[in-house]
Amino acid sequence: MSKINPNLYFDDDDVYEGRHLGREQRTTPKRGRRSERVSQEIADQQDHSESMQFTYHASRHEREWILNSLGNFYDLRWFSDVLRLIQGGKEASVYLCRADETVTAKYLAAKIYRPRKFRNLKNDHLYREGRGDLGADGLALLNGGMQHAMRKRTAYGLELLHASWIAHEVKTLNLLHAAGADVPKVYASGDNAILMEYIGDEDLAAPVLNSLDLETWEARQIFERALWNIEIMLANQRVHGDLSAFNILYWQGNTTLIDFPQAISPHENRNAFWIFQRDVRSICEYFSAQGVRCDAAKIARDMWAAHHLKIAPELDPRWLDDTNKADLASWKKSQRK
Repeated sequence: MSKINPNLYFDDDDVYEGRHLGREQRTTPKRGRRSERVSQEIADQQDHSESMQFTYHASRHEREWILNSLGNFYDLRWFSDVLRLIQGGKEASVYLCRADETVTAKYLAAKIYRPRKFRNLKNDHLYREGRGDLGADGLALLNGGMQHAMRKRTAYGLELLHASWIAHEVKTLNLLHAAGADVPKVYASGDNAILMEYIGDEDLAAPVLNSLDLETWEARQIFERALWNIEIMLANQRVHGDLSAFNILYWQGNTTLIDFPQAISPHENRNAFWIFQRDVRSICEYFSAQGVRCDAAKIARDMWAAHHLKIAPELDPRWLDDTNKADLASWKKSQRK
């Protein structure tokens, strides 16, 4: 698997914002105590630094980020060592951790998010529509002060929004794993990280499907399995929202779907059908290149109808960036064929 140097995306703001995440949430916004919070967070970080030593050689900023995001999991004995970087990117970095002897698994994958990812996500309302905001504990945020901060996108509100995206991914992973879908098992989660099942062995992590060329017979089998997983998601009121061959891991003939923070409800999001068709088209584009004949538009329509879902109003172009406008234009063209 190709690796991206995580330090390409680090700056002082990333580290500072990371210090805000992973802390216990307040029930109401508090003002004028920023210096106290930062002092306590620095003290917590120093405590983790003294107790948590790991094999992976990280830069200073990356080390601070790891300590800050994973320190509590280390203290709770979920893992004993951070061995190496599996994958780095603009959304998150994933690290291979040696699980503590009290954990049934030998290794865990630690996914640590970048605070700026969800703050800068264009048209985030496109995905958040119809789903409640969640706290790090996975419960709905009903506090008026919190909701106000999130609507106004204050610094505190952005922290809450960030944690809500992660909690939503955890909730979706737990739901789909219980339903039998090919997704990683979640072991633990916090405001800025998820510890989950690791796919691969000690020397090599499972590559993403997009990095592989498959024999046509195997591609056909994996394509059928991908459609099976999409069916399970629909049956459990989920559309991935960003599904492609970049978000499917391949290991020893099996696949695992990953990256669910943007998952939506097909019942509660007015633009769910368009987003669903985009997912199916992305999957079909990869498998078509592998020699599998498939009609993305027909597959999407048939699946949608099989689950008695309604096709909602089309997207308001004012909500879209240039990439999504092009997607929508392509989708409209396919419907006229």
